[in-house]
Amino acid sequence: MALIKLKIESFRKADYTNGSKGSINAFINPDSYSLTNSNNFSSFNIKGDSAQTFFFNNTGGSILKIDKLLVDGTGIVPLSGFKDVDGYLNELSRLVYEYDGKIHMPPYVRITWGNLLFKGICTSYNVKYTLFKPDGTCLRAEVSLEFKASVDPQTKVNEAANNSPDLTHARTVKAGDTLPLMTYRIYGTSAYYMEVARINNLNNINAIKPGDQIYFPPLKK
Repeated sequence: MALIKLKIESFRKADYTNGSKGSINAFINPDSYSLTNSNNFSSFNIKGDSAQTFFFNNTGGSILKIDKLLVDGTGIVPLSGFKDVDGYLNELSRLVYEYDGKIHMPPYVRITWGNLLFKGICTSYNVKYTLFKPDGTCLRAEVSLEFKASVDPQTKVNEAANNSPDLTHARTVKAGDTLPLMTYRIYGTSAYYMEVARINNLNNINAIKPGDQIYFPPLKK
């Protein structure tokens, strides 16, 4: 079976199909990688409660960490089109981490290797230089990369379905918000604002201010 190397593709568009900047393969495949997933919750407490109740806010997203991506310029493995280790590192940095003036941010990246398919942005790029020629030219380096998942806007709209009145929502009050208006945005009607006030232990429907967090429970069917 032919050796398949980890591949990183770079894009200027969040849909990971348009605006390609190019791609690069791992010089030597990493020994391991890690995927971390998380969810974000808010707690809703009424004064005197003996325990907390948590409501789902959103998916915290996935984080991919690749440690010790080895780049070797001693000739053990061909550099495959790159002059030296620094040439490879410069291209890797351009494709995954450096600020792109055309989109005013670093690029989006798609990483594939075996069953791994990860789409996101690079949040950390670290290089450790470990071997040198007598003149100081780098002969070997280890790259550690961290990526945070990023979903294209259309997929997010299609999958989130976070306007459903059957879900518990947590919303932060913004300037100009009123409880009836916020209730209307969630349920499509302001008729439930008194129930929302009761759930949030509000003595007055006007007793909200920017920065407050208000909970909107599912509608009873």
